[in-house]
Amino acid sequence: MIPYNRLKEIVPSDQALAAKAVSVSLQQISGISRLRLSDLAQAVTPQETTRNLPEITALTTAVPASVANYFTTTLATGTGPNGTILVVDILGTAAGYVSAGAMANTISNLASVNVTALTSTYTTMANVVNGVYGDPTVGPVIIPSGPYANTYVDADEAFANALIPGAQSEITTVISGYPTYTANLNANWTNMANQLVLEQNTQTSADIIFANLVPNSTTSMYAFIFGLPAAGQQTENGGQVQMIESVTDTSTFTGQAVIASLRQGKNQPFLQAVGIETNYDVPSDPNPLPPTANLIPSTYTAAEAAALVIR
Repeated sequence: MIPYNRLKEIVPSDQALAAKAVSVSLQQISGISRLRLSDLAQAVTPQETTRNLPEITALTTAVPASVANYFTTTLATGTGPNGTILVVDILGTAAGYVSAGAMANTISNLASVNVTALTSTYTTMANVVNGVYGDPTVGPVIIPSGPYANTYVDADEAFANALIPGAQSEITTVISGYPTYTANLNANWTNMANQLVLEQNTQTSADIIFANLVPNSTTSMYAFIFGLPAAGQQTENGGQVQMIESVTDTSTFTGQAVIASLRQGKNQPFLQAVGIETNYDVPSDPNPLPPTANLIPSTYTAAEAAALVIR
């Protein structure tokens, strides 16, 4: 393609500019470089236009902002870029997504917080409910020692007048004494709850009903296996590779084969980009070949064929 600076030396500059403008416009048509002008004319001539569709004709973008916003707010409810729904938005908890880290942080934070008094209160509550201090329904409930030592009409009175207020007071003490840890604990449990709600809503939107799934489906298993190389290219955070690696037992041959298949899918695009072909198919012919069945003869011997000739 001749640059504009050279073209204007051959034809008048205004014609050169117009020609380049047309050229640049035509290049926006996919595959235009492989078409002859006559073929392009033949394809363009019968094309229909947006006549009598003024709102469509007035568009300046392929997808108006209002349309994109509709799909973003109603369908794109995942945690991926632009609301893309990721695998972990559907099955993340099964792979420990969010929950594993949150639980580890919770254990670590609790180990640094003195909850002795609160634990004692909860133990007393359990004893009341389990009838250690008397029948919790008909009473009386007699707590013999500790900060809640007293005789109560029944469990309801023990909880309402002593145990619940005591627990609330101790929780307030823990919060004020360990503000950073309690904030982390609340954040961890909020994140886990939000993940579960997201998964439930996404599964409902996708019409996934686990009770209706067929267990040990051979078809589904083989479809999953053959799809591993393609899944291996989805390496984004929260994508299929992260999900599959999280639930795969890499201590076994089978688990390692799964990961190897994922990596195969990541390698192939790089090899294909430079023209390197790969051949990883299992040979169609087994080795050794199976014995041939004893079938009805389908050909004639020379003598049989000669006998059929009409003379």
